[in-house]
Amino acid sequence: MSSPIDPFMRVAYRGAYQLARAWWFVRRPRTEGTLVGVWRGREVLLLQNSYKQAFSLPGGGRHRGESPEETGARELREEVGLHVPASRLRAVCELHHTDEFKRDRCHFVELDLDAEPRLALDGREVVWARWIDVETALRLPLMPVVRAYLEDAARRRGPVSSCSSP
Repeated sequence: MSSPIDPFMRVAYRGAYQLARAWWFVRRPRTEGTLVGVWRGREVLLLQNSYKQAFSLPGGGRHRGESPEETGARELREEVGLHVPASRLRAVCELHHTDEFKRDRCHFVELDLDAEPRLALDGREVVWARWIDVETALRLPLMPVVRAYLEDAARRRGPVSSCSSP
């Protein structure tokens, strides 16, 4: 359900993000976060933030004392309204990157689902989320660290099965 304030909040998010990028450019901070690969077979949940052009995964910065799995569970609740215990998430890899002028340590955790859950987007920070097969996802504009993860995940999850007629 959208609110009349949502467009203003999206503008605020874009402005705050641009200010953060300027700060990161000057300071080159070390950051640490977690991104969550939510899978349904070979489909992954991609999302679009109101303040970024490239597609991403649910996730965000780690709070002090949080494990990557706890961060992932919190971000799933906050960004797409998906409530799962941290114990259901499994760590798969860690990538270091310098996107957006930061020295970021990014943990990737995964969640496999059998059925499509109901998602609840806030319409402010996260404005779009869809299940997309990994091969199609890799043809979209992605955050570079997300692309690296998805390329690895596609290899780990094996080739697309195909059925042929006799």
